[in-house]
Amino acid sequence: MKRFLCYIIFGLLVNSSSVYLYANNPQQEAQEILSGKLSSENFRYITFEKVLTLMKERNVKTIVETGTTRGVLLQDIFAGDGGGTILFSEYALRNDARVYSVDILQEAFENAAHFLTPYEGFIFTVCDDSVNFIKNFNSTIDMLYLDSYDFDINDPSPSQVHHLNEIIAAYPLLTSRSIVMIDDCGLPWGGKGALAIQYLQEQGWKTLIQAYQVILIKE
Repeated sequence: MKRFLCYIIFGLLVNSSSVYLYANNPQQEAQEILSGKLSSENFRYITFEKVLTLMKERNVKTIVETGTTRGVLLQDIFAGDGGGTILFSEYALRNDARVYSVDILQEAFENAAHFLTPYEGFIFTVCDDSVNFIKNFNSTIDMLYLDSYDFDINDPSPSQVHHLNEIIAAYPLLTSRSIVMIDDCGLPWGGKGALAIQYLQEQGWKTLIQAYQVILIKE
């Protein structure tokens, strides 16, 4: 019995020390989340590392993602769109947060389902138009990741307008501590985030990192 209690106490101490360690070094947790998933040589690595670090620092609890990770093979997912759904789910698991991932294609959820099984209870997938989903979302958003509507270099306007509509719908749900990250911005015509970024900047938001992905904060 004493030995059993010792094991329990030891486990609690280890867990507490891990929480303390990450609280004092959020970047280390970000790097652990990325380890074995997204290569440090990937062009999205720097922004995912930064946003995961910032999420830890700001104690993010509610994450909304538009555009669910797509792909059948894990290596293709991270090489393709960066695997944001999985990365945010791993963060949620470690920090008792919740991810709400919305996509208009049911196929996206079917392909990602077996990758998301370990995060059951921490991620919720919704098949819906992202703007409609956000308009009906009934909570503040701590972290908003926009990655829906594929960009067409020959006709960039539809994806840019869609992202603008997403940010307008989400804006009443954002706080001064919220984080916004937009994918596919390092493309011609400013990528699909051009209008959304302009809108946020007009509201006083500042660009923290401007790369293929753009991170914006209010303060």
